[in-house]
Amino acid sequence: MIKIGIVGCGMITKTRHAPEYGHHKDAKIVAWYNHSKNKAEELSNLYGGKVYETFDELLESDVDALSICSFNSDHYEQTIKALNAGKHVLVEKPMAMSLKECEDMVTLAKQKGLNLLVAHNQRLMAGHCKAKELIDEGKIGRILSFETCFCHGGPDAWLKDPDP
Repeated sequence: MIKIGIVGCGMITKTRHAPEYGHHKDAKIVAWYNHSKNKAEELSNLYGGKVYETFDELLESDVDALSICSFNSDHYEQTIKALNAGKHVLVEKPMAMSLKECEDMVTLAKQKGLNLLVAHNQRLMAGHCKAKELIDEGKIGRILSFETCFCHGGPDAWLKDPDP
């Protein structure tokens, strides 16, 4: 059983991370942290686990891995701290705010022998898989260039009162 801590309790956590861990037989959510504690408490009431006052307190717990679903600008610092604390990390996209930060995160994970995963879930979407299949089978000729567009309302559309 992998003990999971979730950092950031916004809509991506509510709709994806928490339910998916909650239904996985080999994972158990045991820790929560969010800058506004009430959001973490709401999810803790649904899935169990302890709510931590600070991110650093959560790092001192016995969690095996963290899902970092916080503000994009916090991904780097929280991931570096988590890796230094010996925790595996699944970080939401974007991984970090610069290429250098991303490289630092990968280097540290390798040095520590820990898993660092980035939640680029769109790569497994049916349309993307079909396109890869067609390319691999040579059914659409030699690819010289491509452009793709994938759109959704994003986090602003998930808010109770979205900003128009």
